[in-house]
Amino acid sequence: MTTTPSNTENNKPYELDDHLPYRIAVISNILQLGRDIEIRKITDLGSRELRVLLNIGTYSPVSAAQIAFQTKLDSYTVSRGVKTLLNQELIEKRSLPNNKKEKLLYLTRKGKALYDQVTESLKRRDEQFASFLTEKQRQSLIKNLQKLEQQAVELLAQHALKEQDAGHELSGDQKEIIRWFNKMD
Repeated sequence: MTTTPSNTENNKPYELDDHLPYRIAVISNILQLGRDIEIRKITDLGSRELRVLLNIGTYSPVSAAQIAFQTKLDSYTVSRGVKTLLNQELIEKRSLPNNKKEKLLYLTRKGKALYDQVTESLKRRDEQFASFLTEKQRQSLIKNLQKLEQQAVELLAQHALKEQDAGHELSGDQKEIIRWFNKMD
């Protein structure tokens, strides 16, 4: 049995380097907080825990569900990050006075000190990373990235909803994307 090569003249390989989501993912992989030696000198927390810590420090008080939505991490990943940060006494949970079930997350004094160190490093990294951009270009890029994020959520939610409408079972990730889509303004 012979197989047909996928690289025939009529069937050229896909130009992956021109695929925008792929390029964004590659940059994201490069910039993972856990890969940055400056961050590694400050803390041995993993990327997941750092994302959670940064969100708590920036948006506190905040719930784990809000962190999952803001970071687009699944709730299980956020839960594991919260557990690690609680065990290291970097954050604490507090109940709402009128709702004992819902817990909000806060930095502890130790967590605030780490947050301050990490964000100082992130500020330097941000300046170095985008040093070739003018302020106008930077703001335009941020605006376009926000639009791309919204578009990505909408696109993936539409795909998931189409599958759901066809009677197919959705994965947890697909259900999460639909929840994100429904929360978007």
